[in-house]
Amino acid sequence: MVEFEHVEAALSQADMQAAEAHGALMGMMCAQGLVTLDDWWGQVNEPEEDEQGSSAVPESVSSMYAEAVESLREGQGAFDLMLPDDDAALEQRADALHEWCHGFLYGYGVAGGKDGAVLSEEVAEVLKDIAQFAQSSFDLGDDPEEDELSYSELVEYLRVGVVLLYETLYPRAQDRAQLTPEDDEPLDIEALWAQIAQAKAQTLH
Repeated sequence: MVEFEHVEAALSQADMQAAEAHGALMGMMCAQGLVTLDDWWGQVNEPEEDEQGSSAVPESVSSMYAEAVESLREGQGAFDLMLPDDDAALEQRADALHEWCHGFLYGYGVAGGKDGAVLSEEVAEVLKDIAQFAQSSFDLGDDPEEDELSYSELVEYLRVGVVLLYETLYPRAQDRAQLTPEDDEPLDIEALWAQIAQAKAQTLH
């Protein structure tokens, strides 16, 4: 998997940094299914008015795009959020997670994602939670171990939640049929909804 630091460095002059850019891609995919590299890059690094076309996509960013798209299509086990490594300070990781949520909401909106009012209750609730996480800060307490646990549970909730959003709005069998000759079995959505309910109960206790 491409390293967070490599993508962060490659995007140093872009409009979004690594976590936000990854979140935006995931939001766009949940809104419209498949997203081209050019469409996503146009949001991550919007050209100035006097520029002709968009700049070239850095290799590490292109690799991140390919890995992210494939991991979301493959489902729960393969997908993960692009965030700093666990050896980074928790404050840095929490800030990146906050930016990831901002990016997801931006991507979902700019790609024309459906309003929660027309979605199932479960899907709408995940979108609402992401919005709440984007608006709130991750407050560090006096117990580092408790803070680490809370952070990990929040990441897991978002990870599973995004998979469920995508799998519910764009079932695997249909998505695969459009892209590859593979005939994978769909994920057990009911089992995943049960898992996300458990993750949410732990995260928001």
